[in-house]
Amino acid sequence: MGKIILGFIVAFTILTVISFFVLDKKYAVSLGIIDLSIIIFAFLVWLNDKQFHERPGQRIFSISDKKFIDDVIVRQMNMHGITEIKNCGNKIEFFKKGHKAAELKFRTDENGKPVVIDGKYVIEIEAPEYILHNIDHETWSLIGKK
Repeated sequence: MGKIILGFIVAFTILTVISFFVLDKKYAVSLGIIDLSIIIFAFLVWLNDKQFHERPGQRIFSISDKKFIDDVIVRQMNMHGITEIKNCGNKIEFFKKGHKAAELKFRTDENGKPVVIDGKYVIEIEAPEYILHNIDHETWSLIGKK
């Protein structure tokens, strides 16, 4: 999708440059201002997207059933291109093309056993913000259905 948008921006820029030779100067300058605004806006959107989406974040959940991990978290990770999942006991690591992309940890007591409070496990998820955002939405959707 990004290549298509970049193609439209390049085509509009070429059209703007041609307009300086073909159109009246006031129209050509207007197109130039519009073109410059589009380029600046596209750059700022790209910069914001890169900073926001790739920034790692953390969420803490209490879950009553470990099935939640497969139903919500693993599915969301797979939707975002996770290629490998390593289950290391109280920790699950998610890899994307060989690089660690996210991590899920069960909170543990001093003996290394998962903490269970009122029949619920406490888990910490560290992942890029866009994945956490989708997990939040799906969690609230599940809560709303109950």
